[in-house]
Amino acid sequence: MNDYSYSDNMLEYTMQYRFKSTKSNHTYIVYVERYIEHTYCVKFFDKANMLSKNKYSLRTDTFEPRKIVSTVLNVLLDVYRRDEKASFFFIGAEDEKDIQGRATRRFNFYADFVLSVITDKVFTHFRNDPLSLYILVNKFSVTDFETYVKRINTYVSDAMIASER
Repeated sequence: MNDYSYSDNMLEYTMQYRFKSTKSNHTYIVYVERYIEHTYCVKFFDKANMLSKNKYSLRTDTFEPRKIVSTVLNVLLDVYRRDEKASFFFIGAEDEKDIQGRATRRFNFYADFVLSVITDKVFTHFRNDPLSLYILVNKFSVTDFETYVKRINTYVSDAMIASER
């Protein structure tokens, strides 16, 4: 399912995936937002929290994060198979135990996981710990890494500031 955006000059559309855990019986929703320049942001949450404004921060306590993140990674690979120019970014949402201005626990887990399964053959990895932002830049489609990473950092930072208002 694709949902087109007309309110954001960088966001083109959002794809929706879903999967169900056989262990916990929870259904998860994965949003893959496509931005200009073949850039994708991957977000996911438990469907039970769909109506919550904090859906990305809420914990499910199902004790299966590796399995969930592995499935989300398969979604990312599906997007890459459809668009070989794709670059990706994600943000580790805060929860009540995180310290403001430092990398979140989720971010550290996601970053370690991604770094262990995605080599640097196709993607260059960038971290921004204060924003809990991780960027995978496609080496074969982005020519100016520094400008590209700055643009994503600025976009995410501005979006965070706007959401606090």
